Amino acid sequence: MFEALLRGLKVRGFRREDLAELARIERASFKNPYPPSLILALSRLSPEYFLVAEVSGVPVGYVSAVARPGGLAHLTSIAVHPSYRRLGVAKTLLKTLIRRLRDGGFKRLTLEVRVSNQAAIALYHSLGFKPSSRIPSYYEDGEDAQTMVLNLTNHQV
Repeated sequence: MFEALLRGLKVRGFRREDLAELARIERASFKNPYPPSLILALSRLSPEYFLVAEVSGVPVGYVSAVARPGGLAHLTSIAVHPSYRRLGVAKTLLKTLIRRLRDGGFKRLTLEVRVSNQAAIALYHSLGFKPSSRIPSYYEDGEDAQTMVLNLTNHQV
């Protein structure tokens, strides 16, 4: 099934008609999901770095990053529908994003992740991200965030 899914997986840019499905994915993925208005705002900040994964024409996940000065990009969100987790969707989204950022001349990609989200931390490590610092009480529920950074200048995906 994994190989069949990846063969049918397509990564493309965000389209306005994706909004309702991405909002559903957010609600299924997070305790404090982004509202549709924030998803739409993220899609407009750096549209070339807002990517959607779809299977059979239906969005199953997305990743977004924003460009910052000095060759820096920041991962603002990644979410995959629970039915499609642990099948390589997030890794495919991130690899595509990393390639685009590297090809766009970016030097570093940063992110924050809940310290309890060991699956995400392991995924980021597998792609070459390194822990940077810890931010106490970063999330609304008081949980700390682990910041991570990926050097894009010599990174191969």
